[in-house]
Amino acid sequence: MCCPKHVALQAASIRSALVLANLFASSLCIAIDAAVSGTKVLDNIVIPNADNVRGYLHLPTELPAYPGVYIHWKSSHPDVVSDRPRGRIAAGVVKLPPVHSDAVTAHLTACLEDGGYRPLCRQFPVTVQPSVDFAQFSRYAMTNFARSNSNIGQQVYFATSVGNDPTAWVATNDEGDRFFLIATDLNVDGVEYGWKDWDWAQSGASRYIEVWESDDLRNWSQQRHVLVSPEEAGMTYAPEAIWDPEIGAFVVFWTSSMYPKGTHYSSDKSDPNGRYPLTGGQTFYSTTWDFVNSSPAKVMTTRTGHGTLDPVIIPDGKGYYQRIVSDRNSTGVNLTWYGLPCDSEDLYQERARSVLAQPDEWQLVATRITHRTMNTTYAEGPLVFKANAADLRGKGYYMYADQKWAGSPSGEFMEKQYQPYWTADVGNPDWQPMNWKQKPDYNLSLGVIRHGHIWSLTAAEHAAIRGTNLRSSNIIPPQEARLQHWRVSRP
Repeated sequence: MCCPKHVALQAASIRSALVLANLFASSLCIAIDAAVSGTKVLDNIVIPNADNVRGYLHLPTELPAYPGVYIHWKSSHPDVVSDRPRGRIAAGVVKLPPVHSDAVTAHLTACLEDGGYRPLCRQFPVTVQPSVDFAQFSRYAMTNFARSNSNIGQQVYFATSVGNDPTAWVATNDEGDRFFLIATDLNVDGVEYGWKDWDWAQSGASRYIEVWESDDLRNWSQQRHVLVSPEEAGMTYAPEAIWDPEIGAFVVFWTSSMYPKGTHYSSDKSDPNGRYPLTGGQTFYSTTWDFVNSSPAKVMTTRTGHGTLDPVIIPDGKGYYQRIVSDRNSTGVNLTWYGLPCDSEDLYQERARSVLAQPDEWQLVATRITHRTMNTTYAEGPLVFKANAADLRGKGYYMYADQKWAGSPSGEFMEKQYQPYWTADVGNPDWQPMNWKQKPDYNLSLGVIRHGHIWSLTAAEHAAIRGTNLRSSNIIPPQEARLQHWRVSRP
């Protein structure tokens, strides 16, 4: 017969064994769950254009859907694709192989410690294309939309310059790195695109931009409908992008008007949750390496008592970035001019030492840019670019302003149009209006050319674009485009 003490010890041993067994089973389940979760994390990593790399890569260190799980990268060729950050520049810096050499395949391994049990890894082969010889720029290309009050006019059009002169153009029948085309998601003539009225367009319109990409300026990817603005944004206007060497990434920036959380557009101006009165524009930005992955949207510029619209930025080659902005004060309450008082809403120019300088670091350079010389009644949507080395006008810079003025060829409602300007020194500008020599004859545009972008081409690129059959890139309704939320990562 067992003594009570022995029975108690035996029972305790059995209970301990059961506890240990349960702990082991729980640990096993946790380990299995951790492995499954880790596999899901790795399966959600995407490297765009992995088989055709021509620029920096985004190597995420964490994914928003899996907080607290960190990803570590190892490159088989760190001299080709880096796996460690360098100061403010993240890992993923790509050094293209020499000209005329073969492409290089590097293996990027992503590993994570999930639950502390065992490392989980996944390998990503990437093919890095060789460098190319850059010929001298000797031509220009332009992409833009044409008219505001017709559906066909609000497509994306392409044109090429006649020689080395960006005031003479022909519509196109539509080597190096990848090209990205970004556009506003807005059609002011089509209810099928969601159009209601101009109050809606500034308080309840799209928070998306449209994105295409190409390796050769001839063949373009499927349209991507990309969410960039926060929920409180009333619209996402005039997206632009500039490469920032300080962070090794593109800075994409646009104009949004912001409203309190929980509000919405309403045609009833007495709606307590409606977005009325309208607010002034602010400049937001996001950073991206590939126009697929990005940082969360942040404010680039907001100025109390002032509105901003359609900024564009260009380096001046003298250590400054020049920014030209529409001084929009008619949308909002009690807004005043940021530049000198003017009889119209016009453009002003400012400068700073870096793309992402703080708002108070931008110094005013010029105001009333178009009104001063052409007595304009309104100006927006500026574009600015440096003249090619062998440009007919020599060294200098061009600016095109989407404006209205007394002598405008078109007086129809909402039919502002581009007017070219020239200055020899963008840092100390004297913007003088010029005449178009020849406008591109887009279908039904009636000579009206509006918001867009102009960039330099080599003779070969110019010939390649001229030799294609694409005259315009038709925009499809957002619901038919490939919906994509930028994979957001920490900056």
